[in-house]
Amino acid sequence: MTTELSMDERVQLLVASDNERLDYFVEKVKETQTVWSLSNEDGFVMVETDEGDCVMVWPDAEFAGQWAVDDWDDCEPVAVEMATFMTEWLPSLAMDKITLAVFPNIEDEGKLSTADELKALLA
Repeated sequence: MTTELSMDERVQLLVASDNERLDYFVEKVKETQTVWSLSNEDGFVMVETDEGDCVMVWPDAEFAGQWAVDDWDDCEPVAVEMATFMTEWLPSLAMDKITLAVFPNIEDEGKLSTADELKALLA
């Protein structure tokens, strides 16, 4: 059973270190069997990092929705079932050498992970 976070808990997660947010992401995704990303009519949002193209993922819709502003105000949080994420998304991202920004906060900070690294953490 999932428990809702209080506003204070949500704020604490947003200011936590990248590794703490990664740990929370893995724990929450295993619990809910759902990964969240942002999408618009053109597809899922990709950002450019020093490592190249990157897909952003979050542990819930509310955290993802906080990014649906400015350039992405036409985006909505979209749920991806963990089975689909593990068997379709991650292999495709690995093949295309696209990294993932896991649980980025509103300061544009997130743990960058390869698809293979994230798959191992979620297994």
